[in-house]
Amino acid sequence: MRRLCLEGLELARVGQFHVQPDIDAGRLVPVLDPFNPEDIELIHAVFVGHEHLAARTRAFIDFPGERMSIRG
Repeated sequence: MRRLCLEGLELARVGQFHVQPDIDAGRLVPVLDPFNPEDIELIHAVFVGHEHLAARTRAFIDFPGERMSIRG
């Protein structure tokens, strides 16, 4: 979607972190900002057998939760 927008072929609703460098450089222009519901992108972590979860897997799952807003 970002590439189509850069070519002038599309409007898109994407996370700001995907396009902020393009906005800063003037390649893209935000539109409809008053209707922006905030920059939310869902991430799902699904795993099985958490009784014996490897420490590196637990760290991978915990990492985003420590840095992002979590909704249950």
